[in-house]
Amino acid sequence: MEKMAKEYKGNPFCALAVLALGYAVILGPLLLYYVPTGRNGVFYYFYNSTDGERNPFLPTAEGLSEVPISSSSDVTLIIHGFSESSHRPWIHRLTKALIARGEGNHVVLVVDYWDLHSLNYLVMRQNARIVADLIAGLIDGLVRENEMDLSRTHVVGFSMGGRISGMVGQRLKTGTLGRITALDPSFPFLHPVDNPEQLDSSDADLVVILRTSVVSYFNPKGHVDFSPNGGIVQPGCDIWFYPSPVQQGCSHFRAVTLALEAAQMGGQGVFPSCGCQDWESFVNTSCPCSDTSNFYLTPYAGPSGHFFLHTNSDPPYTLPLRP
Repeated sequence: MEKMAKEYKGNPFCALAVLALGYAVILGPLLLYYVPTGRNGVFYYFYNSTDGERNPFLPTAEGLSEVPISSSSDVTLIIHGFSESSHRPWIHRLTKALIARGEGNHVVLVVDYWDLHSLNYLVMRQNARIVADLIAGLIDGLVRENEMDLSRTHVVGFSMGGRISGMVGQRLKTGTLGRITALDPSFPFLHPVDNPEQLDSSDADLVVILRTSVVSYFNPKGHVDFSPNGGIVQPGCDIWFYPSPVQQGCSHFRAVTLALEAAQMGGQGVFPSCGCQDWESFVNTSCPCSDTSNFYLTPYAGPSGHFFLHTNSDPPYTLPLRP
């Protein structure tokens, strides 16, 4: 392409046109491959400790027979957020951390609904319902075909994936999910806001919400809510010359880095938190902190309520509780 451009160096506009055409011919099909079409639907993958590899499967009886899940399996299902796919680095790292810290019968399922993305809010809202229906059907299928134990099933969703996780819990026909962990879940801002459209404590036996930005501010409470640094702006995202949308985007994605650290460190007392009425009482130490907890992705046995904590601006993020 550079050689072609040199031939037209007497006319810079013609040279630029040739370069643009050349790159379009090469990159066009590649870019179009990553543009959502809505025709390919949702994809599913499983990982287990046997090989640690990404294994695609179909939600059919034959496809489910290939998934190494049984009644004794601990299952974690990960749902990515809006504008993401299952190829996001944080999903690979989280999957690897969960597999590494789990027992031999721990299986991680990953959902990819990239092809159903749309910038049209109304279309995306309808597509989120479709995704939730499909995931609920997958889980019901695993219960029927593989005897998967829902009490040992943990759904982790980020952003829109957090909201979808609640919709999945509402749509299940074979029972109730054991746990949902929603990482800064989004909220359906346009009315009508129906109960099946939002995440709340009725969607699983245990609903844990990690709030790190305004994205999750309006979401109803779960059984356990964690609000690092007040849950609005995270340290390191609050640089004064960052515009507010950048601060919020940074704070929003901090939820996945905190979850990743929690998974990597397992049960080592990460993210100790204090049960308080609000952030101000926690900061002013007017809260007695009679209830304490930790944000884990491992089985939770702590108290319910709203918990506050401080974190670092860089990894490792976990900090001891301040006296």
